[in-house]
Amino acid sequence: MSARDILRMIVVLTLFCGIWGGALSVVKKVTEPQIEYQRIKNIKAPAIKKALSVEYDNDPVKDRIKVVVGKDQRGKDIVKNIFLAKKGGKLVAVVLEAYGAGYGGDVGVMVAINLPSETVGGIAVTTHSETPGVGTKAIESKDFIGQFLNKPITTNFAPESGTIDAVSGATFTSRGIMTAVQNAVNIYKKIKNKIGISS
Repeated sequence: MSARDILRMIVVLTLFCGIWGGALSVVKKVTEPQIEYQRIKNIKAPAIKKALSVEYDNDPVKDRIKVVVGKDQRGKDIVKNIFLAKKGGKLVAVVLEAYGAGYGGDVGVMVAINLPSETVGGIAVTTHSETPGVGTKAIESKDFIGQFLNKPITTNFAPESGTIDAVSGATFTSRGIMTAVQNAVNIYKKIKNKIGISS
């Protein structure tokens, strides 16, 4: 095989890889929004529905917006999905997910904020690694979850505030949920002007 044949083979392989690599990149870009929608619809949507206590007639997952909520340790933007619930085209609630440290790791909580009252409409745990039967007592307790409902966003939900009573035997999980709700409220306060909600 001559040097010319080797060079031709290299050029053909390079072109082949470039064309197919480009095609795969285009396919990924085109399908990415639909894949994200399906992932959120199957994983997060049940928690969004559970957290929402107001009537709405849209698909909050489809009508979600991405908002920069801060910077990470490397200075990169932290982008969050904000789910908008609407009735007759009017925004009636905003739903977002935040996290707090539980016993087994972070507890993810979807928090709905009703508008225009700016009260917590509902919360639903999305992810956790808590001990079944122990930590999950807080997640499953209607009395515990009910303490957050209809409270204004000016409420201090942080564990040390004493506003919310922890579930006996599931203190770490209770504190994680309280922290997640407080974090969600803080994020909402920070971004509400960006999404067109005036004080």
